[in-house]
Amino acid sequence: MGQVWPAHDTQLNRDVALKILPDAFVAGPDPLARFKREAQVLASLNHPNIAAIYGIEPRTKLASSTAT
Repeated sequence: MGQVWPAHDTQLNRDVALKILPDAFVAGPDPLARFKREAQVLASLNHPNIAAIYGIEPRTKLASSTAT
């Protein structure tokens, strides 16, 4: 249901994971609603083996970088 990438939150100085959903997945209202419900349920849980949800943001243009 998407790709998960390691990232760093520079505003709060913490390591995070970003889950990027494919365009085909977010095109319809049902899959996106399911993802939002899943995020709300996970955000309500507090357990060391369950990742914390910090937010849901719409995807904007993704920047790509190349090593030189």
